[in-house]
Amino acid sequence: MSNPLISVIVPVYNVEKYLPMCVDSIIGQTYRNLEIFLVDDGSPDNCGRICDEYAQKDKRIKVIHKKNGGLSDARNVAIDIAKGEYITFVDSDDYLSLDFIEQLYLLAIQTDSEIAISNFFFFKEPKRELEVAYKKMPKMSVYSSKEALCALLYQNNIETSAWGKLYKTSLWKEIRFPKGRLFEDIATIYKSFLLSKRIVTISLPLYYYRIRSDSIMGKEFYPKKMEAVTSSKMMLDDIFLLKDKELCKAATCRYVSMCFNILFQTTQKSKEEQFIYAEIKRYRWNIILDKNARFKSRVALILSFFGNHFLRFIYKFIN
Repeated sequence: MSNPLISVIVPVYNVEKYLPMCVDSIIGQTYRNLEIFLVDDGSPDNCGRICDEYAQKDKRIKVIHKKNGGLSDARNVAIDIAKGEYITFVDSDDYLSLDFIEQLYLLAIQTDSEIAISNFFFFKEPKRELEVAYKKMPKMSVYSSKEALCALLYQNNIETSAWGKLYKTSLWKEIRFPKGRLFEDIATIYKSFLLSKRIVTISLPLYYYRIRSDSIMGKEFYPKKMEAVTSSKMMLDDIFLLKDKELCKAATCRYVSMCFNILFQTTQKSKEEQFIYAEIKRYRWNIILDKNARFKSRVALILSFFGNHFLRFIYKFIN
């Protein structure tokens, strides 16, 4: 079996505390034929120096120093020059199992899939207690494009994240992440699913996702977080153009799920709260009647008939 070149793209910004663990997990991969892009996105700390030091140790590493443009821009710069037959994205505060790339590459080859996806561990700072994301995930599943997209939209064993996946690079010929927008994965990854014929997943957790208190989702609400809602709405509108009833139902469910996620972070009686609650009311019957929607989503929407204040009370009680 041939060992084609695989491109690994790591956007780097203000993560000097975590970067060595991330890069060590990449250069230590059992699959060796890699080109590794460390994109220093104008990081104000010592990340640029750390990247250069790693490049001196491993000739597979290519460092790109650029003016700060955000996560999307950092990924796009590397996508533009990537030469690998496959491509994978790693967030610089996360790390990989040493056989992450080999396992996903073999899986993609064996099943003739354009995208291979693993389960993952997540852990919260400062504790390091690992928890498997999807505990009931089938050992292996091979999906059609539509089946995989439905699973992603219903949040059924597939994340909307760019990381944790190995893609055929050809899928990214015309896809790029939206520059300057938060929650860029939501507005992007579904497009790669639409372009694929076959997608495979495995239950083995091979990616380690770090949840930080200073991450975008960990921070208190600020207006730019509304981009999570607008990105999800853009995806919903795009999928509606396909005029596929199953995908439309699934995309509606994902949109409302994101609305709930952001709703409880907003300030009470704010314009953001009012807009999101109006959107929830607009779509709630679609999801309540959707048997494929997650049970907790349907319950939350039934509770929404009692008003936003009641929803907030229940959310605080549960959490």
